[in-house]
Amino acid sequence: MLADTFADTDAIRTLGSTNAAHAADLADVAALLASLPPPNLGPVGTRFQSALIAAAAEGARAVTAVSERLAAAHTTAYAAAAAYDDADAGARDRITGV
Repeated sequence: MLADTFADTDAIRTLGSTNAAHAADLADVAALLASLPPPNLGPVGTRFQSALIAAAAEGARAVTAVSERLAAAHTTAYAAAAAYDDADAGARDRITGV
């Protein structure tokens, strides 16, 4: 039994581009987190500063990981859209005998 298949390759590419934009935004967030906190909290804030530095570093690592995955999803989406387009063109050529 044959199944109907439809792939909106423009939508797939739009998803890929949106993922790339989110990846860039998250890379900016990671850079901001990595720059925290300001170094002038004084002796009273030393423990707090230490905990904040550790939390910001962990947050930066997590955000960077998500950013990298979104960037990879961008590449994957474009490759998938191209594969669908190629399959569609191949089927058209076989049907029309070109």
